[in-house]
Amino acid sequence: MYLSHKYKFIFLRSPKTASSSLSEFFIKNVNDPNAVYTPVDDTKIPGNLDKAIVDKYRKNNKFFHFTLQDLLNENIITNKIIDEYRCFSILRNPIDRQKSAYYFRKKYDKTRPPSLEDYKNITKNLTTFQKSPLTGMQQTDLLLVNNEIKGELWLYENLESHVSKFMKDLNIDIKHPLPKHKSGNRKKETDIVFDKQVLDALQKHFSRDFREYKRLVEN
Repeated sequence: MYLSHKYKFIFLRSPKTASSSLSEFFIKNVNDPNAVYTPVDDTKIPGNLDKAIVDKYRKNNKFFHFTLQDLLNENIITNKIIDEYRCFSILRNPIDRQKSAYYFRKKYDKTRPPSLEDYKNITKNLTTFQKSPLTGMQQTDLLLVNNEIKGELWLYENLESHVSKFMKDLNIDIKHPLPKHKSGNRKKETDIVFDKQVLDALQKHFSRDFREYKRLVEN
């Protein structure tokens, strides 16, 4: 999460969508001494959100991925702020994102080579990685308030153009380029191929993500 009252925007971090990179980008480029943000572990940037709130959401590292509803519940923001600020998160092709999450986990698990069978063995209901319940979140959950999406979804594949336009709109010079954390864990030419069973499970579990992704791509 990155919240700037000076420039009136809220960025919510969804797992496996370059969210750490974009959070670091804002911390380094946006001149707002009163900005509120969560840590960026990749480069050891500490957060400055109230420790009591962080500790409350520490289980499974949930504090990295606050939703708008979480921020409302903790009185960090108000409904008025949601209406007046630019609220946004990143939306990645759900299938590509799932494969990215899988290969990230294989980086630390060398016991078996990547395979469809291995993927099925380490996921619950073919969608959520065991011991990592946050992987079952829909990306669109980040912006969901009272079952309605509040704010913007930026397509992952267009991230750099989104960022460039956003900073131009705010009239902020980019002095530090967008970093690329967690890249290099996966070679797409050797991707595992999901079968119909897995694809059907993903379509059902991440239905809102698929719907919103299709809408944005078509538009």
